Amino acid sequence: MVDIARLSILYCTVRISDYTMIISRIVIHQPVGLLRLLTDTGLEGRCTGVAATVAETDIAAAASILINANPIDRERIWLAFNEVEGRVPSALRTCIDVALWDLTAKAVSQPVHRHVNGFRNRIPVCRRGAERNSAAEIVEEAKEALRAGFRGYKFDALLDEESLVNLIHDVRGAVGPDFCLLFDGRTRWVIDKAIRIGRALDTADFFCFDQPRPDNDFSGGRQVAAAIDTPTSMGVSSPMEAAQVMAAQAADHVRTGVTRAGGMTDVLKSARCAEAFGAYCHLDGSGICDGFAHLHLAGTIRNTPFLEVSEGPAPAPFIENPLQTCDGYIQIPDAPGLGMELDMGVVNEHTTKLIQI
Repeated sequence: MVDIARLSILYCTVRISDYTMIISRIVIHQPVGLLRLLTDTGLEGRCTGVAATVAETDIAAAASILINANPIDRERIWLAFNEVEGRVPSALRTCIDVALWDLTAKAVSQPVHRHVNGFRNRIPVCRRGAERNSAAEIVEEAKEALRAGFRGYKFDALLDEESLVNLIHDVRGAVGPDFCLLFDGRTRWVIDKAIRIGRALDTADFFCFDQPRPDNDFSGGRQVAAAIDTPTSMGVSSPMEAAQVMAAQAADHVRTGVTRAGGMTDVLKSARCAEAFGAYCHLDGSGICDGFAHLHLAGTIRNTPFLEVSEGPAPAPFIENPLQTCDGYIQIPDAPGLGMELDMGVVNEHTTKLIQI
């Protein structure tokens, strides 16, 4: 039998703990780029990737909202940052929002993706191709992605239209009919060429024509989307933009990311909007925090098809558990918060400037 009295005591204890936890200090390690939100309970939220341009005056503006605030009140804090738009740089606000999610998930001893929604704990990975202009190299890279077990491959090429159409069919022929392929339009195609390329993608059965037109070109995006069968996407930086894209039928999918949108909260809102329209929400690459933030978002958002990963720089030297792809998937850490394990000794060793408020 359930002990109602005991459950009530536990509930009250959690609520009292939530109420009394406050943010007491903001610390930034530079040039490491580590943001730490410290609380009076000893818990702290962390985010890596803070820009070197963030100044002490920016931290002071953020502190006016954060210090003595209850981190559990994320939505209230999110609204407060929106109301002072311009005073706190978007790049700093992004890192603060990620650190808040890390902190509040730690407060309830859950990984972020389970704290938010808990849709899945391993994420399919799509290989993002390197910037190449050689058709042969792109075909070979697609074959390597297939052999390595990736769930898909995305590429772009600065080729003339005829060569690009041939490449589209060559890539499909190289990987077979069942491998997921995306073409990155980089927002640069004029409408008539975008339509002709899109029809080649139709014939080759591509999963998505990513960003064929510039963001916010609703008219051009709608023309391309209506003329081809391959789904298109358009970049958005806010939930309002996601709603506008979907309502205007300017694209079939939306694309956003923690850095583009200004935080994990904003990405979640945009993804929910897209989901209401039955659309996918793609994430911009691996993102900040060496991929941990986007990984947890992909574990939360049902309508994100995969995480896009490219060959980039090595993980930060102070991250002890860099993300690893295995058989085309990345397992989400089950530790509380983002699950980033940081070697603070290495962080301090590389810190030449410490901003504290």
